[in-house]
Amino acid sequence: MNSAVKLALAGAMSIASVSGVAFAQTAAEPTVDTTTTTNSTTMATEGVSVVRLDSLDNDQNRTEHTRLTQLSNSSESMTEAQAQISADPAIAQAIEAESVQVSNVFHVETAANGGKIVYVK
Repeated sequence: MNSAVKLALAGAMSIASVSGVAFAQTAAEPTVDTTTTTNSTTMATEGVSVVRLDSLDNDQNRTEHTRLTQLSNSSESMTEAQAQISADPAIAQAIEAESVQVSNVFHVETAANGGKIVYVK
């Protein structure tokens, strides 16, 4: 009788694990909320995130802050970023929604999900 219980449990566990994989494969959308605000420094609007440089000034993001600070002092980077804003109305709308002047945008990156990350002073 003890082995019958073990066999039944093993069967139930194998069925549960297979159905979990099937569920994960059919999930239509990720359950990650990409439109939240973190400490009022990052705002996602229609695939565009606006990140303020001073929000990265902490121990965890020190390397990124240093890299972006150098870019913020580069007139070449600012010219390129402003050209991207002119070419993409979604970016212009996102920075307008954040009350950011175009002259404060110094870098635009494409995120892994295809969205844009706009860095501002």
